[in-house]
Amino acid sequence: MRSESTKEIATALSNFQGKMTAVKKDSINPFYKSKYASLDTIWETIRKPLSENGLSIAQTMDVDNDKSVLETTLYHTSGEWISGTQLVNPVKNDPQGLGSAITYARRYSLSAILGLVSDDDDDANTATKPAQEAKAPVNTVSPPVETPQRSEGITPPQTKKIHATAKDKGLSPEEARAYMQKTFKKNSTKELTKDEASTMIEFLNEIKPDDIPLVRAAKEMGAKEE
Repeated sequence: MRSESTKEIATALSNFQGKMTAVKKDSINPFYKSKYASLDTIWETIRKPLSENGLSIAQTMDVDNDKSVLETTLYHTSGEWISGTQLVNPVKNDPQGLGSAITYARRYSLSAILGLVSDDDDDANTATKPAQEAKAPVNTVSPPVETPQRSEGITPPQTKKIHATAKDKGLSPEEARAYMQKTFKKNSTKELTKDEASTMIEFLNEIKPDDIPLVRAAKEMGAKEE
């Protein structure tokens, strides 16, 4: 949607984009080990250039057909405006789930309406495809012959820690299982080794609210129930 005339706002937006460089990616998504630009960083980058060109942004929540939507409107001092809406559809319908989904939607709506880019948009790419499997390094030196050793299995304290941390972060068992399937090809914590369990705990401890929609997107791409 837009105002009847967009001549002034189009000129201002062109000048704004001419001054912009790629937004620095300052946050890490532990699920995909990729970087993305946080909402705070985007705002710190665009606040002054917007003001210098007579532009401002408003992002408001609304309900359309019983669905939460985010409306992002770009205003110009001439009174002209351009707006767009994005569906906000949290997997978990609680305050934490809704807050994470809104933050996620605000970042992408803000970047879309202003034409912003990051250094390279791997955050968007990883949101639409599974994480690539890590390839084992090529060993060019023949190792000494050793008797194979069985990896130690997960310990009871590690099992409790995984479930407690996932719950504390607002993730369901199915969402935590999605990470196990994508990273370790395991469907249950009982199948994890001790080292894998340590990695799992580290991942859960690093999760931020912005990361939760991506974790849930991975679950939708193929996570199976036990």
